[in-house]
Amino acid sequence: MMKMNAKSTVAVGLLALVGLTSEVKALPAFATQTGMDCKACHMQHIERLNKFGRKFMASGMTISQKFTDENSSGSDINPSVMFKSIYEKTDKKPGASGNVSDNTETNDGILSVPRTASLFVGGRVTEDFGALLNLSYKSQRDNAISGKAVYADEIEDGYIGLSAYSTADFGPFSGMEIYNSGLYKPFRTFDIRRLSNAIQATEIGSGAATGLQAYFDKDGALADGDHVFATVGMYAQGQDNNQLELTSNLLPIFRLAYEYPVGAYNLILGGFAIAGGETTSDLSALRVERETYGMDLMVEGYIGDKEVTLTMSKVFKNEVSYTGIGAGTSRELDNLDNEAFSVGGQVNLTPDFGVKLAYLTLDDHYDYADGGKGELKKVDVKDIDNAITVGMDYSFKYYLPMKLSVEHSWAKPSKAGIEDYRDLLISFNMLF
Repeated sequence: MMKMNAKSTVAVGLLALVGLTSEVKALPAFATQTGMDCKACHMQHIERLNKFGRKFMASGMTISQKFTDENSSGSDINPSVMFKSIYEKTDKKPGASGNVSDNTETNDGILSVPRTASLFVGGRVTEDFGALLNLSYKSQRDNAISGKAVYADEIEDGYIGLSAYSTADFGPFSGMEIYNSGLYKPFRTFDIRRLSNAIQATEIGSGAATGLQAYFDKDGALADGDHVFATVGMYAQGQDNNQLELTSNLLPIFRLAYEYPVGAYNLILGGFAIAGGETTSDLSALRVERETYGMDLMVEGYIGDKEVTLTMSKVFKNEVSYTGIGAGTSRELDNLDNEAFSVGGQVNLTPDFGVKLAYLTLDDHYDYADGGKGELKKVDVKDIDNAITVGMDYSFKYYLPMKLSVEHSWAKPSKAGIEDYRDLLISFNMLF
């Protein structure tokens, strides 16, 4: 991790492109498995899914070009590696105390090459069983291991299944979530996620989680051309028992989405909920209680020959309370009480180049007073009157699939005395 001025950033970027001239013929794991180009599964840009990509995930990652016999039990497991490098430069972004000096690293600009390096191994294990393992190096956080195993039974025009999963970063819906609204952290439009996506800004669609999700996925469920996707399950907010006893803190989760074609567009309306847990005394084992409700809307289709998407998300309530021994001792155990709204979209001006725009508001209801003593634990810097984020994505293949994104956000905090701030982020993804 290095701090760099503008000239150094340009120089490193040029060197990175020059360094890619050596031929590497390996393909990403799922492209190898399906025998298709990446665009067969991804809408506009990796990692967001299109209709076929959603079907592939609902199949438990079992669709394979190697096995045309539906009774075959052969496996098709492949590896992939992803490198993601990021340059981020903020301007006047406040820290927890409300002072800009708390956040000097990003305000001075940080280049991480790579920010994340991940090894993925997965695919079809048997005809109706798939799995995926993710080992990640992170330059600014602890290294992580995530994985899931999915049983998928094919029904008429769809699948029913069960997913067991554990993730360090991608949130409670990681077992099976197929839409691009941000409930599953990778399926979002912007890398500047906390200023562009309501579900990410409220921390619903990210963080550690371990659980089970049963799901139902079917075309033509209620009418010709429609699609229903539903999941229900239980999860705990962690991967081990170091901070939170997982089996004593299981929370129910629910997700329902309905797709319906209208002319040249596909409309997807969804809802989600997490509600359960309990509070306890200060001297008892750590417990979590949560109430989270929200809705999302997606529109995907074409204007002329230009591919377009629109995503709206509304978080009505997201209240998370930790009580007992250890509550509030780390960022992962901080209480939350917020709501948010976001709307964003992308237009692909060419098949490889797209421009995007998002608008977000965030209302942080949490009372930062320290036990009624009149002392603030933190300054409420999370309230945002509005944030506007613009960006562009360029996907290309130069021996390997790659994506370059440039994004810029302007945020207007609600609290008086905290200045407006900006965030510039440049990311470069490379897959093989």
